[in-house]
Amino acid sequence: MARHILSKKDLKAFFEKLKDNNLWADFFSNSVIEVEEHKGKKCYSIGGAFIAYEEDRLFPSLELLNAIKPDISSVTVDAGAVPHIMNGAKLFGKGITAMGSGIKKGSLVYVKDPEGKFIAIGIAIKSSEDLGISKEGAAAEIVMSPSKNPCSN
Repeated sequence: MARHILSKKDLKAFFEKLKDNNLWADFFSNSVIEVEEHKGKKCYSIGGAFIAYEEDRLFPSLELLNAIKPDISSVTVDAGAVPHIMNGAKLFGKGITAMGSGIKKGSLVYVKDPEGKFIAIGIAIKSSEDLGISKEGAAAEIVMSPSKNPCSN
């Protein structure tokens, strides 16, 4: 399917999803949002720059997260874990140095490096409560990182 500009109805629905996920930024109001189907996913962009994709839920791009710096629950990893996570490896509990509350199994996990930059997004394998009890094993499956973009060819 070719890339096309969102209709007013679809744009309103997309904006609501951004707001519901605490990903709203005022610049969206004046932006032309385009969408393209890619391997069963809806890939959203502004001026050709990838900003999010949607499959069963909305996943913001790392560039968008770092541009708007949303107030969302995240985990911070140590410097040793950063290159592995950026290459798409699983997030392991032992690499986590700080963790927001409320992470549930199956929820999105926003991963930051020690400087606070978003470097990956994953799907939680363990809840924050379980990780508080034991940091053994994998904590999240990484679905987006600099080397893993679901909307690239």
